[in-house]
Amino acid sequence: MQTKPFHWGSLLTLIVLIGSAFFLLLLVAVLLVGSLIGLFSQEGDPASQMISAWAFGFATIMLFICGWFVLQKMRGLEQAELPFSFSLPSWAWIFTPLIVITGVALGVGVSLAELPWLSWLFLPPLSVLVIVLPILFFFGIASNGIGAGSRWRFFATLGLGMTAGPFIMIVLEVIVIAVIIVGGAIYMSVTQPTILQEISSLFDLFNEGLINEEAVLTGLAPYISNPALLTILLSYIALIVPLIEELFKPLAVWIFARQIDSPAQGFVLGALSGVAFALIESLNASADSSASWGVIVSARAGTSLLHLTTSALVGWGIVSLFKEKRFGRFFAAYFSAVLVHGIWNASAAGAGIASIGEMIGKPEWLFNFAPALICGLVVLGIGMFVVLLKSNRSLRTEPKPIPTEEVKVESSS
Repeated sequence: MQTKPFHWGSLLTLIVLIGSAFFLLLLVAVLLVGSLIGLFSQEGDPASQMISAWAFGFATIMLFICGWFVLQKMRGLEQAELPFSFSLPSWAWIFTPLIVITGVALGVGVSLAELPWLSWLFLPPLSVLVIVLPILFFFGIASNGIGAGSRWRFFATLGLGMTAGPFIMIVLEVIVIAVIIVGGAIYMSVTQPTILQEISSLFDLFNEGLINEEAVLTGLAPYISNPALLTILLSYIALIVPLIEELFKPLAVWIFARQIDSPAQGFVLGALSGVAFALIESLNASADSSASWGVIVSARAGTSLLHLTTSALVGWGIVSLFKEKRFGRFFAAYFSAVLVHGIWNASAAGAGIASIGEMIGKPEWLFNFAPALICGLVVLGIGMFVVLLKSNRSLRTEPKPIPTEEVKVESSS
């Protein structure tokens, strides 16, 4: 049944979603062919390519599903406006961790066996399973008992969070890092031209196959451990990246802010935007069939919780700004999200740098810093989980807004 005229905003959204879906479909085909060739020729890493094919294939399916609901809105169909909600069933508290832990254990066993065909067969579906289930679990906690608005807006938010949002963030982050690299290169070419020549020579030797990665790290050790360079690197990772990502992750919440019913619904749609970003980032990062597969997919659960929680807070702040003119609440939510994201990034980057300390002549980094940084990530993850729970319970008790039609009836009577 058609209720409204053609909706141009949904057309633009549909173009973005379907265009992205067909691009990913092409990428999946290329990865599948490359993976099969690598498997039979015993060259390259066919299992990692197959993991990427499954990951992008899952994202493609999700985009087509989102596009279907947006198409309903574009055609003015009544079902597009039906309310949508996603609540966490009680059994999920037991079975989600159980399934994920079992999946990770199976995947670790497969990766340690170092049999290419076994990894090629089992790691791709296991990667999707152990990445997606925790994300759904965390979103169920965030949205439990809170309506997400109309079906088409829910799926438009998910789709835009998987396509336009990440694209904008990547472009801005690349521009910033390009400016930093070019500015640094110009500065060094003027003040210390010999350093650039030494670094360039190292990479030339590496490209020619004359030295390995460890030799490159050893040669770069004096520069990697330089306090000024570390400060610039951590500033980018812990400040610039969170400022950009927390602003643009809930892109659809900005677009639909005036149509969203309440800050509570903004919290849910913000969390959904975090779900979309976490799906793209985590599925892409899981394409590793080495013995470190289990560590990578397990760490992604914490990163997914980060993206979901911080984006939910910003979504709540955005709708509070538009619906209630709460400027202070928006800036408090945004900068709190940036702070949490920044601490997480700094801790993760610090742990990564500490892990290569021995290679660059700083073995004490691994023992002095890595344990504290990893413990910090664990504590931060627990804290975000508690914030998600408490925020949901608090927002569920907020009074619901009175529909406009009811206000008019009461005033006329």
